[in-house]
Amino acid sequence: MSPQTKILVGAVAITAFVIGIAMNRPTSEDIIEVKSLLSAELLQTKPGKDDTIVAVNDHLGKLTMINFWATWCAPCREEMPLFETMYQLHQADGFEVIGIAIDTASTAQPFLDSMGISYPILYAKQTGMTLMEENGNPNQLLPYTLLINDQGEVLAQKIGQVHEADIRNWLKAYLQ
Repeated sequence: MSPQTKILVGAVAITAFVIGIAMNRPTSEDIIEVKSLLSAELLQTKPGKDDTIVAVNDHLGKLTMINFWATWCAPCREEMPLFETMYQLHQADGFEVIGIAIDTASTAQPFLDSMGISYPILYAKQTGMTLMEENGNPNQLLPYTLLINDQGEVLAQKIGQVHEADIRNWLKAYLQ
């Protein structure tokens, strides 16, 4: 490999590394307004019940994690069992999890059933992309997670996969 090629490869690698770090910032210091998200009216389906249209703020607990996801998003699928576990462990303490699917119910429900997901799932279809953009995720990247309090104030934001340590830190800091 010529010296020029080595320099070019090194420059590309460094650039990719810097972009990767920037894209995976776990939190944002910016104040995020989520009024359009909280008032968004989305489809909710429940087995054995009629489909209903509900506002996101109808599901707020003391501490609410809102996660935008899609069936075609591998990191989204990987984090959902963790969300279910944490929801089951801490729901009685006021921790709520809301999934907002960038899918139709007919596409997502078989997947959700196979995973045993019981936390509320709302269906935004492609409107979800606009909701993400309006509420702190201008690049519309998935997965996208917001942690908000019962007043609708954003406490944390994460673009990319959420890990158990993230949730445990959030619960320790904000759930009282």
